[in-house]
Amino acid sequence: MSDYVSTWVQVIVEAPEHQADAAADFLVGLTGAGVETSQAPGKINCERVIGYLDASGDVAGQKAAIQRFVDSLAAEGTGAVVRFESLAGQDWGENWKQNFEPRAVTRTLVVAPPWRPVAPHPDQELIIIDPGQAFGTGQHETTLICLQRMESLADKGRLGPEVLDVGCGSGILAMAAVKLGALGALAIDIDPQAVAATMENAKANGLDNAVRAEQTPLEDVPGTFGAVLANLTGKDLLALAEPLRAKVAKGGYLICSGMLVHQVEPVQRAFESLGLHMLEQDTMAAWAGLVMT
Repeated sequence: MSDYVSTWVQVIVEAPEHQADAAADFLVGLTGAGVETSQAPGKINCERVIGYLDASGDVAGQKAAIQRFVDSLAAEGTGAVVRFESLAGQDWGENWKQNFEPRAVTRTLVVAPPWRPVAPHPDQELIIIDPGQAFGTGQHETTLICLQRMESLADKGRLGPEVLDVGCGSGILAMAAVKLGALGALAIDIDPQAVAATMENAKANGLDNAVRAEQTPLEDVPGTFGAVLANLTGKDLLALAEPLRAKVAKGGYLICSGMLVHQVEPVQRAFESLGLHMLEQDTMAAWAGLVMT
């Protein structure tokens, strides 16, 4: 039983795919918490972005800011809309947990929350994830793309001895890399809650000797890595293109996701201008991922 029940306001933004990334970034920046993104039911080429406002904060001010932002999107003639729904009396943390089911995310990796342990098959590896306030349960398409591409590299013996997970969230990619054969992983994030969640998850999986989590800025991370993992937004991938490229060892790989399909071309061009070339491209729903080398 939960010891804290609060009133929350659910924010639901529906916008065309090319605006959904901006809407997600805006809600994350405003609330300091993660968001959920999915295809808008019954609408073609439209994404639904869901965030939550704590009623103990300045809800009126936050609602007004969100409405202004969505109005600016709609002014482009795209039909972006927002609505707010009260979740009064609900324990959102407990409701969210009920929807986090154990899941085989690749051929060899199974992700499960600590409150729903499962026994994997002999040829599978189990990753226990409690994301806390950080992003990354393995359920989102962008995470799935990264995990599947990592497994593909591992199958070919190309994952490398040590990987760098940039914007680690819950630490799922760093832990998966070790489960897939990497000797170690450095996970970095600007959010201290993400760093804490990663270390707690690494400990829960018996990987605290192989996974390190830090708030070290990307530019200050020493050395290069056989694989660099970056599940970020398209905007962040473009902004961090040079330092991300600098961390890829000679003959190494960059696995990046988090971008919408229409953002693939500019992201690909940015990394190609820095000397990488595309090895693979994946799409899943409205999302895309690239493997560069």
